Amino acid sequence: MLNVTIFKKDEIICGFEVKNHTDPIVCSAVSVLSQSTVNAIEALTEIGSRYELDIDEESGYLYFLIPSLLKGEKNPKADLLLKAFRLSVNCLREEYSDYIIVKEAAADRRFLK
Repeated sequence: MLNVTIFKKDEIICGFEVKNHTDPIVCSAVSVLSQSTVNAIEALTEIGSRYELDIDEESGYLYFLIPSLLKGEKNPKADLLLKAFRLSVNCLREEYSDYIIVKEAAADRRFLK
């Protein structure tokens, strides 16, 4: 089962994690969504490269976190892009519930490295 965890603090999405790739079609779709979200945040917001990113291409693992959002800073563009990611993966979950789990988890300062 492909697992997507969306990290939130005070109802603000701060990042996400994707792991346990299985079905090739669903995994490809989630990979495109996650990579596109990271690329868009880097290119289209003031966050630039100030984020944490861990990728393992072999397993398809991706961890993405924006520490400034976790600390309470606001960024409407990043907020919109992360909400679009959440909407898109939840749409995939509705269509492919046998292959993907999407959950939300509280993010806190322990995520900061």
